Amino acid sequence: MTGVSRWTVCVVASSVLAVSVFASTRLATASPSVRTTTTALVTGRQLYREFCGKCHALSAALAAGFGSQKGYGTLGGPSFNELRIPYAYSITAVTEPTGGHELVRRKITPSQLIKVSTFIAKVTRDNPVPALPTDG
Repeated sequence: MTGVSRWTVCVVASSVLAVSVFASTRLATASPSVRTTTTALVTGRQLYREFCGKCHALSAALAAGFGSQKGYGTLGGPSFNELRIPYAYSITAVTEPTGGHELVRRKITPSQLIKVSTFIAKVTRDNPVPALPTDG
């Protein structure tokens, strides 16, 4: 090998090493956001079961939704298993409550509402039937 080709090999090897280090660093920093997303979904599911699942069925939350005698609706509400529920609909249903959501509004915190609304929007985003504001 000539001096130039050795230099070229060193530059290429250094470049490959730098790209490898960069990629592994990016993957290592991506893991916390994956964990954060998973944690947010678990928290959203728990909140759904506490505040929504007693009335609204949603299989992703293991919620049957038949209604409840413990301070929430007694007749149940529409199932979310087929409905596509946008984030804004969940927020509006609780902040401008109708149809039994008045009780939920008094019990849920703003932070909990954001988390559960995010969960609902995420797990229903591929459902075939778009929800209407009157569906809730």
